Amino acid sequence: MRHRFKIITASLFASCLNKSPIESIATPSNSKFITTALKDSLGKVSFSIPNRYDTSFTWTNHSDCGKPCDHIEYRFQPKSLPVFKESGFYYAIPDIYIDQFTILHSGSYPFSDRTDTSKYSLGHEPFKGRLSSDPSNGQIKFDTIERIGDRYYSIISLAGFNRETQRHFAKLAALTTVKGNEIEFHFDTNSKDTINEKEFFNNSTKFIRTIRISNGI
Repeated sequence: MRHRFKIITASLFASCLNKSPIESIATPSNSKFITTALKDSLGKVSFSIPNRYDTSFTWTNHSDCGKPCDHIEYRFQPKSLPVFKESGFYYAIPDIYIDQFTILHSGSYPFSDRTDTSKYSLGHEPFKGRLSSDPSNGQIKFDTIERIGDRYYSIISLAGFNRETQRHFAKLAALTTVKGNEIEFHFDTNSKDTINEKEFFNNSTKFIRTIRISNGI
């Protein structure tokens, strides 16, 4: 009987060793962990956002060349702030306070490559160039490629000053791909006062590092 007990104990111990460790994700303080399903089987995105982001909405940002130029956007922000949905080839951002997190991807899904593209890194320079070419994004302060979870992300920090609205603004943008489709993540803020850019970039990066994507296809 004692011999049998030793065998059972050893078997249980071995099974525990063979189990895959559960990933521990460091979530920032005063935040919540949520999951959002992306359109058309692109998968599900799980991430942490500040507790103050207590409202969310989704829309299609239409452009002038049809579906290939459209973008599906998912936004999270405080419900106390005005809602603004970018749309069209050209749009003017109203003079409002912005404090938000946005996920966006193309409205057209080629899925030309059936292998996952989580080892993304080649698109870093094009992403960096696209962001810096838009004056409304400001100037690049820092850029890097970082492995988060099981995939690589391009991460770009930008900041500037809008002379027309007299607002300082900052953005931290990240990009990865799922089977050839680019998925972007943007933290944005602006203020009539000077922004503590270092604090904004550090906090936003902490939230970006909580992102996990489960592929839908």
